[in-house]
Amino acid sequence: MKNDGKRKRNKVKFLTLAAALLISMQAGRIGEAAAPEEQLSLIAEQHAVWGSGEMFAESVRDGDLVAVTDLDGNGRLEFFFLKFVRNPVPHANDKGTNEEKGRALVATVPVTMRPRGYEVSADGKQMEELSFRYSNAIIPPNLTELGEAFYNATDKTRIYKLTTLNRVGELGFRLYRQSMSLQKGTVTVQTLGTEVGGYGLFSEMPTAEAIIDHCEDRFGKPVAEGAFDGYIASKFTGMKSATVKTRWIPAKQLADAAPSQDKLRAVLEESWKVFSFEMKDNRQEKNDKKQ
Repeated sequence: MKNDGKRKRNKVKFLTLAAALLISMQAGRIGEAAAPEEQLSLIAEQHAVWGSGEMFAESVRDGDLVAVTDLDGNGRLEFFFLKFVRNPVPHANDKGTNEEKGRALVATVPVTMRPRGYEVSADGKQMEELSFRYSNAIIPPNLTELGEAFYNATDKTRIYKLTTLNRVGELGFRLYRQSMSLQKGTVTVQTLGTEVGGYGLFSEMPTAEAIIDHCEDRFGKPVAEGAFDGYIASKFTGMKSATVKTRWIPAKQLADAAPSQDKLRAVLEESWKVFSFEMKDNRQEKNDKKQ
């Protein structure tokens, strides 16, 4: 009888452990992201969230760009919009004199950017809008400039290095060197330094030459031009180098594809299939430093 009782207790214990394991496995599955194909279908289905109203109409009218990414590497896709805000330059004329044509070229440089984005929710059932946080100066980033990236093994974060060019006044410019990361639904942007200058115009040729006047650190203090690149590179010391590829497509392509979800999904897939985040091996890193 005593042995029977012991066997029953062992059986209960086994069943309890098995139930706990089953719950743990189910919890793991809930936290896992759906396949990219399913997420692309969800983004297309959620057209009413991101593709209706005046904001989307403006995106189509203004030539905004869109891209599908997985910047934080959590398996849940992001969907970004990027607007280039441009203002007229006095006396710009692409059919006028060489100087006027040069001014027309300067007019193509944006005065600011307006990014917005969404991420597939943890349960894979909806799109959640991302927030943007600026740790110092509020300089919205040019997300199309993503190309060089890093991996911070300490907090397992992907860090993106980018440049954002803004026109200032008629012929001035500021080229911002920035870092960016995405964690828990928040895009954090930090301006690391700035190259300040202006555009030179010429009567002999229809062009505009960018001339750097000086460089500044993140606090606005001067940095010698020859030391500026090293100053920026020092902000990524200790991180593993990586490369990132994205494909940005005109928002108009989405408008043309709607309301067909199949066509929308196909357009989204054109962007997603290009996206990649690849770690560099030691040899690649050494060659990059030599260059």
